[in-house]
Amino acid sequence: MLARLLLACVLLPLVARADDAPKPVVAIFPLAGDATETARERAGAALRAKLDRTGKFEVLDGFKMKDVAAESKTPVAFDTPADAVKALAATEKPAILLWGDLVGTELRVNVLDLRQPDGKPRPITKTVAEPQDLRFATEQVLETINDVGKFAHPIDVAVFHDAKSDALWKSNPNLAPNGDFSDQGAWHGILESQYYPIKFLGGAQPDVDKVGIVKTTGPDGKPTTALAMRMSRTVAETSGLACLSAQIKIEPDTRYRLAFKYQSDGPTVRPFVKGYTTGKGIDGKPALREVYKRQVPPVGATKGKWAEVVDDLNPQHVAFPVEYLKVDLYIYLTEGTVLFDDVVLKAVGEQTRKAQDKAIKPPGERPAGAKD
Repeated sequence: MLARLLLACVLLPLVARADDAPKPVVAIFPLAGDATETARERAGAALRAKLDRTGKFEVLDGFKMKDVAAESKTPVAFDTPADAVKALAATEKPAILLWGDLVGTELRVNVLDLRQPDGKPRPITKTVAEPQDLRFATEQVLETINDVGKFAHPIDVAVFHDAKSDALWKSNPNLAPNGDFSDQGAWHGILESQYYPIKFLGGAQPDVDKVGIVKTTGPDGKPTTALAMRMSRTVAETSGLACLSAQIKIEPDTRYRLAFKYQSDGPTVRPFVKGYTTGKGIDGKPALREVYKRQVPPVGATKGKWAEVVDDLNPQHVAFPVEYLKVDLYIYLTEGTVLFDDVVLKAVGEQTRKAQDKAIKPPGERPAGAKD
């Protein structure tokens, strides 16, 4: 027994020292390229945030890295030599460096892990054709780093069922405007620059690459009205077709559950829920700014049957309040027609996930006695 106690006393300090060991420092340079500054900063922030959330690295924040990059006489881009990048960041003593650019739809990043014996950067190129592709592109870049592992998305796997949320789902009101498509309000069809209010078409089908409300047989086998989206092959393989709801006022720190029924004879259904905060437009007047986007896991053709999709979302942003939501019914990939019905959005209790991004600093506190 005494021997075991002595062994424990020896091992405990070793365990504590292992836990307190400094984490590898990661320096992610601001991305260069011809993409907009907003897109480049968003990609850089995504790289930092996702790596920081693993808890295995000390990620230098974006402000620090802008200062480091400013020391260079020429912009740090994908073609910048590794020795030049190492020299710029030398005072920060990074173990891992990332630098590159966002050119058109291509995200090009060099990953240099100085812990590896070869000491050579790995060039990685990923396509970011749509804003929602950024998540996957940045994760695939980071997954090439040792100790990162495969990123998991627990909020992408169906619904977090618990007694309280299920009870609220039954009792709370549906916030989705005109979710049964019983009239012509609250929804707009979208195709590239086209943005138009949907119309009731009766027994007719919408024109190709158009959206409308039609009479059909519903999920319960009874006559109903539903949203119909008819798409050509050209549009399916390029921009896709969408229908966007009117804005929905929501409460802070609240989880919401979305459900809808659909029938597809070919197209892939990939809905989004977009979140907005109130800001000012270029004319100085109040305007909505998108600060949150939840991608509902995509689903495919149903072979003439109705299917239901249910998904939870935790609308939030690390710096801005998410005040409104819009449901974006989006289809793409294969030509054909999709019907939607019974769109439901309800509050179902407290959020199950909180957004954190240490790379984004919140505004400092106002000093006592300060004046406007």
